[in-house]
Amino acid sequence: MFKKIVTLMVLAAFLCVASGAVYASEGQCEKNCDKSMTRGAASLLLPGWGQYLNGEMENKNGKIKTGVMIVLEIGGIITTAVLGGTVGMPVIFVGIGILIFNHVWSAADAYMKAPQGPEVPMKGQAVTH
Repeated sequence: MFKKIVTLMVLAAFLCVASGAVYASEGQCEKNCDKSMTRGAASLLLPGWGQYLNGEMENKNGKIKTGVMIVLEIGGIITTAVLGGTVGMPVIFVGIGILIFNHVWSAADAYMKAPQGPEVPMKGQAVTH
Protein backbone atom coordinates (compact mmCIF):
# COMPACT_ATOMS: atom_id res chain seq x y z
CA MET A 1 0.00 0.00 0.00
CA PHE A 2 2.86 2.38 0.83
CA LYS A 3 4.39 1.88 -2.63
CA LYS A 4 1.09 2.78 -4.27
CA ILE A 5 0.74 5.96 -2.23
CA VAL A 6 4.30 6.96 -3.08
CA THR A 7 3.62 6.25 -6.75
CA LEU A 8 0.51 8.46 -6.71
CA MET A 9 2.48 11.23 -4.99
CA VAL A 10 5.24 11.02 -7.60
CA LEU A 11 2.67 11.16 -10.42
CA ALA A 12 1.04 14.20 -8.81
CA ALA A 13 4.45 15.88 -8.51
CA PHE A 14 5.15 15.25 -12.20
CA LEU A 15 1.80 16.79 -13.13
CA CYS A 16 2.55 19.86 -11.03
CA VAL A 17 5.98 20.25 -12.61
CA ALA A 18 4.56 19.86 -16.11
CA SER A 19 1.79 22.36 -15.44
CA GLY A 20 4.30 25.20 -15.12
CA ALA A 21 4.66 25.21 -18.89
CA VAL A 22 0.93 25.73 -19.30
CA TYR A 23 0.86 28.56 -16.79
CA ALA A 24 3.67 30.45 -18.53
CA SER A 25 2.97 33.78 -20.15
CA GLU A 26 0.77 33.58 -23.18
CA GLY A 27 2.62 36.51 -24.75
CA GLN A 28 1.21 39.52 -26.50
CA CYS A 29 -2.05 39.02 -28.31
CA GLU A 30 -2.77 40.08 -31.82
CA LYS A 31 -6.30 40.96 -32.85
CA ASN A 32 -8.78 38.18 -32.10
CA CYS A 33 -6.23 35.97 -30.37
CA ASP A 34 -7.56 32.70 -29.04
CA LYS A 35 -6.86 31.53 -25.48
CA SER A 36 -8.94 28.38 -25.81
CA MET A 37 -6.08 25.91 -26.23
CA THR A 38 -4.18 27.17 -23.17
CA ARG A 39 -7.27 27.12 -21.00
CA GLY A 40 -8.26 23.65 -22.23
CA ALA A 41 -4.76 22.28 -21.68
CA ALA A 42 -4.65 23.73 -18.17
CA SER A 43 -7.91 21.98 -17.29
CA LEU A 44 -6.73 18.77 -18.90
CA LEU A 45 -3.81 18.68 -16.48
CA LEU A 46 -5.70 19.92 -13.42
CA PRO A 47 -9.51 19.99 -13.58
CA GLY A 48 -10.85 23.41 -12.63
CA TRP A 49 -7.71 25.33 -13.55
CA GLY A 50 -9.04 26.43 -16.94
CA GLN A 51 -12.31 27.48 -15.33
CA TYR A 52 -10.32 29.61 -12.89
CA LEU A 53 -8.36 31.20 -15.75
CA ASN A 54 -11.62 31.89 -17.57
CA GLY A 55 -12.92 33.82 -14.56
CA GLU A 56 -15.78 31.42 -13.88
CA MET A 57 -15.06 31.50 -10.14
CA GLU A 58 -16.73 34.90 -9.92
CA ASN A 59 -20.28 33.53 -10.03
CA LYS A 60 -22.15 30.85 -8.11
CA ASN A 61 -22.54 28.42 -11.03
CA GLY A 62 -18.81 28.51 -11.77
CA LYS A 63 -17.95 27.81 -8.14
CA ILE A 64 -20.37 24.88 -7.99
CA LYS A 65 -19.09 23.41 -11.26
CA THR A 66 -15.45 23.73 -10.20
CA GLY A 67 -16.30 22.24 -6.80
CA VAL A 68 -17.91 19.24 -8.49
CA MET A 69 -14.77 18.80 -10.61
CA ILE A 70 -12.57 18.86 -7.51
CA VAL A 71 -14.80 16.36 -5.69
CA LEU A 72 -14.78 14.05 -8.75
CA GLU A 73 -10.98 14.28 -8.92
CA ILE A 74 -10.55 13.39 -5.25
CA GLY A 75 -13.15 10.63 -5.54
CA GLY A 76 -11.44 9.18 -8.61
CA ILE A 77 -8.05 9.16 -6.89
CA ILE A 78 -9.45 7.50 -3.77
CA THR A 79 -11.44 4.97 -5.82
CA THR A 80 -8.37 4.08 -7.88
CA ALA A 81 -6.21 3.66 -4.78
CA VAL A 82 -8.76 1.60 -2.85
CA LEU A 83 -9.74 -0.66 -5.73
CA GLY A 84 -6.12 -1.07 -6.79
CA GLY A 85 -5.12 -2.09 -3.29
CA THR A 86 -8.01 -4.43 -2.56
CA VAL A 87 -9.42 -5.92 -5.76
CA GLY A 88 -6.72 -5.62 -8.38
CA MET A 89 -6.11 -4.71 -11.95
CA PRO A 90 -9.32 -5.12 -13.96
CA VAL A 91 -11.52 -3.25 -11.50
CA ILE A 92 -9.02 -0.39 -11.06
CA PHE A 93 -10.28 1.02 -14.35
CA VAL A 94 -13.44 2.20 -12.58
CA GLY A 95 -11.39 4.83 -10.76
CA ILE A 96 -9.29 5.57 -13.82
CA GLY A 97 -12.50 6.02 -15.84
CA ILE A 98 -13.75 8.60 -13.32
CA LEU A 99 -10.47 10.49 -13.64
CA ILE A 100 -10.51 10.38 -17.44
CA PHE A 101 -14.11 11.60 -17.55
CA ASN A 102 -13.37 14.46 -15.16
CA HIS A 103 -10.26 15.64 -17.03
CA VAL A 104 -11.95 15.50 -20.44
CA TRP A 105 -15.09 17.26 -19.16
CA SER A 106 -13.07 20.01 -17.51
CA ALA A 107 -10.84 20.54 -20.56
CA ALA A 108 -13.77 20.64 -22.99
CA ASP A 109 -15.68 23.07 -20.78
CA ALA A 110 -12.70 25.40 -20.33
CA TYR A 111 -11.95 25.27 -24.08
CA MET A 112 -15.52 26.12 -25.09
CA LYS A 113 -15.97 28.91 -22.53
CA ALA A 114 -12.62 30.63 -23.02
CA PRO A 115 -12.98 34.32 -23.84
CA GLN A 116 -12.54 35.23 -27.47
CA GLY A 117 -10.67 38.26 -28.65
CA PRO A 118 -7.88 40.31 -27.13
CA GLU A 119 -7.40 40.30 -23.39
CA VAL A 120 -4.65 40.90 -20.88
CA PRO A 121 -2.07 38.10 -20.78
CA MET A 122 -1.42 36.22 -17.53
CA LYS A 123 1.62 38.36 -16.70
CA GLY A 124 -0.60 41.43 -16.59
CA GLN A 125 0.89 43.34 -19.52
CA ALA A 126 -1.56 45.58 -21.34
CA VAL A 127 -2.59 44.56 -24.84
CA THR A 128 -2.65 47.23 -27.52
CA HIS A 129 -5.25 47.04 -30.26
